[in-house]
Amino acid sequence: MKQPYVVPSTARRDLFIGLTIGLAIMVLIVLGLMKMAGGVTGSTLDGHIVAKHFTPYEEKQVTFGKGGVRQTDGEYVLECEAKGRIYLVPVDKETYKIAQVGGHYLFPRPKE
Repeated sequence: MKQPYVVPSTARRDLFIGLTIGLAIMVLIVLGLMKMAGGVTGSTLDGHIVAKHFTPYEEKQVTFGKGGVRQTDGEYVLECEAKGRIYLVPVDKETYKIAQVGGHYLFPRPKE
């Protein structure tokens, strides 16, 4: 019968080096995940509301979904000025009612 190969015992130094490298890799992975989980800077703009526009639809629009049945009267748009540019920001009816001309509105930065 063939004798099984026996691995010689490793020294404490080898064990310490292996654990240190493994711990360093784990720390780098955790730091990378924490950095990825952070918010994206510069993804929103704080605009000054210049005007409010409401465009009624010719027909009533009804949407069925998880939230139930929603009826839309028209398109609600806020005209916001941010960083010297004018942005047309579509909003829902409640936001449109609350927003005041001359106030501030925080909205996501549109794709260029």
